[in-house]
Amino acid sequence: MKIARYRSSAGPERLGIVTLASGREWLLDVAKASAARGGPDTPATMMGLIEGGAAAMDATYGLLDWAAQRQDPLWMDDPASVQWLTPVPEKSMFCAGRNFGRHLLESKQGDSANAGKLHSDFPTGFIKLGRTLVPHKSQVKRPADVHCLDYEVEIALVLGKALDAHSDIDPASAIFGYTIFNDLSAREWQLREMHNGLLMLGKNFPGFGPIGPYILTADEVPDPTALVLWLKVNGELRQHADCRDLIFGFAQLLAFWSRFGLVPGDLVSTGTPEGVALHHKPNPQAWYLKPGDRVEAGVQGIGVLETFIV
Repeated sequence: MKIARYRSSAGPERLGIVTLASGREWLLDVAKASAARGGPDTPATMMGLIEGGAAAMDATYGLLDWAAQRQDPLWMDDPASVQWLTPVPEKSMFCAGRNFGRHLLESKQGDSANAGKLHSDFPTGFIKLGRTLVPHKSQVKRPADVHCLDYEVEIALVLGKALDAHSDIDPASAIFGYTIFNDLSAREWQLREMHNGLLMLGKNFPGFGPIGPYILTADEVPDPTALVLWLKVNGELRQHADCRDLIFGFAQLLAFWSRFGLVPGDLVSTGTPEGVALHHKPNPQAWYLKPGDRVEAGVQGIGVLETFIV
C-alpha cells in the first residue's frame, strides 16, 4: 500500500491511498470513503494509521478493497492537484553517513589525508532537524552564503513500533514503511564543521530535507536490499544503486539508533550511494545545485520526489 499526507484544499490534513481508477493513479481520501461506508472505523491520519498497528492496517486494507469495487470520484483526489505534506508530521531524522560501500570509497579517494581515519565499526551519522523537512514539489532556496549545494538520494525508514536498547523484537519488524529522502547538504559549511569534529549547520538549512511523496508499507517490500534508488538533476542521471551496497542494513541501523529510544513515526535514513557532486571529477562545481535546477529522487516501487532549487 502506498499512502500519503496531503491537503486537497485549505482544509485539514488528508490521508490518501494510491489506487487505480480509469487507467490512472488517484488518491483515495480515507476519511471520505470511510464516512461513505459507515464503518468500521479507519484511521484518517498518517499517525493514526502508524500508531494503530495491525488492526488499523487491516481496517485500511478493507476500506481500500471496498472502495475499489465502487470507484466513486467523490472520494478521489488527483495527485497532480493536491498540496503535498511531508509523509509524517514534523520529526527529526537519524541519518547514517557513508553507509554505501562505493560512496565510502569515493569519500576516501576524495579526502586521502583523512581516509585512514574512516571506519565502519558501527554506524555514524547526524541529526536532521524536523524543521528542515519539506514535501514533494517544494521550492528550496539556496542560501546566499552557500555555493556548494549538494544532493543525496536516500531511503528513509518510518518506524511503526517503539524500539529501544532493551527491546526484544526483531528491529526489522518495527519498520512501518519506506519513503524517499534527499539529504541536501551545504558542503562548504559541512566540511568546515567536520574539521572541528562536528556537523550541524551544513545539513540543516531551511528546506534541506525534501521527503516523500509516499510511504510504501513494509508488507509490500519482501526484500528491502533489492530496492533501487536514483537521482537526476535536470534529467541527467547522477546517482543509481541498490541497497545490496549498504554497509549497515536496515535492521542494523535500527538496532544501533534504538539507543536513542525510537517511537512510531520516527525516521531513520540509510545514507546515500556514490555520485554526489562533492566527489565529481574533475570539477565538483559543475555538479553543485544552483537556482533553476530540478531534482528528481526516486526509489523503485515508491515513486519520485521532485524538488526545485530557487
